[in-house]
Amino acid sequence: MHAVGVPAGFRGWVEAGAGRIGSAGPVVIGGAPYAGRPSGRCGHAVGPWVGHGTGHPGGHAVGGRCSPGPIRRALAIEPGWAVGGGRFLVVGAFVLDCLVSTPRLPGWGQDVRAEAMWTVPGGKALNQAVTLGRLGVRVAAVGAVGADVVGAAVRAALVGEGVDVSAMAAVPDAPTPVCVVHVRDDGEKAVVWRVPEALAVTPDQVHAAAAGGPVDAALVTFEFAERAADLITAAAKVALWVVVNPAPAPVDPAVVETVPWELVDILVPNEAEARALLAGRAAAHGPAGRLAEAVSETFGVPTVCVTHGERGCVLRTGGATTTHPAAAARVIDTTAASDAFTAVLAARLVVGRDPATAVRQAQAAAALTVSRAGAYEALPTVGELRELVFGLPDPSV
Repeated sequence: MHAVGVPAGFRGWVEAGAGRIGSAGPVVIGGAPYAGRPSGRCGHAVGPWVGHGTGHPGGHAVGGRCSPGPIRRALAIEPGWAVGGGRFLVVGAFVLDCLVSTPRLPGWGQDVRAEAMWTVPGGKALNQAVTLGRLGVRVAAVGAVGADVVGAAVRAALVGEGVDVSAMAAVPDAPTPVCVVHVRDDGEKAVVWRVPEALAVTPDQVHAAAAGGPVDAALVTFEFAERAADLITAAAKVALWVVVNPAPAPVDPAVVETVPWELVDILVPNEAEARALLAGRAAAHGPAGRLAEAVSETFGVPTVCVTHGERGCVLRTGGATTTHPAAAARVIDTTAASDAFTAVLAARLVVGRDPATAVRQAQAAAALTVSRAGAYEALPTVGELRELVFGLPDPSV
């Protein structure tokens, strides 16, 4: 097991400051920097803003809800392959992952000798922030860690990837959480985690992160499900797009009903999470292929992509549903696959890439991730993303 601190394998990134590839300028709308989403609107600019694609899965504001329409704004971003699209806030939990490769889980009172154990900075928010940063997106991490050596390692890993941590609090007397991920030989995982209330994200942190410059999109995870409504509301006030990855799945159906879904532009659950969102409704027990449509229609979210692991994903956008088989992959570890998928899908949709292409590129990123062990260290590299998303050769090969 690696010592707690800056784990081996990315110490060079931290020391050298490598990975700072996103230096795009501010988002510009109509010749002026974007200053925030109009109050009471869904975040789509009123009017036919022309972007980098021919269409967009969202649209323009109509009565506070999203309807299909053209991309809402143009991005003033530097040319070149390292353009994921503007600036993202990633709101969620940042933890230390303890990964355990084991053929089985122990029962109470039993001991099991693991095949391998190691630690690495992690959490869904961290993995998504890192992937976005490697795409060339300017990213700010919105969350908290403990004021301890583990928290310092998490922050150092993010800084080494070019992620802004100025809005990430270091809280005294609150240990940075450890997420224990058990991985079987077939890549299946079992996770034990808890983030203390003292490290929960607040809307004030979202607003503080937004003060660092115009925000193109905010990606919110569900580690703090009870605060999801407030966090999504805050995100909608500062970002043009709100992307939600409702993971871990909410256990209390009442929490789901408090979320202002009309403010969400893109929702990316897996099958279990989609069924959890629909709890108490007949659609929760319906066929897997109909979940994306059911979630979209139930909550009024214009773009919903439900992932189904090795069976691919189903995308509902613009009133149409399409099925996308998974990319071929040799599965070693599925831990961070959904994070790579969500980050690439969101980044590509935000710059106006057509949905089918965005899904294909996100699936390619996920396929790379599952083909090797680990979470953070299994994410696609800058060179790999350069090749699979932008079609340029990987300079490291």
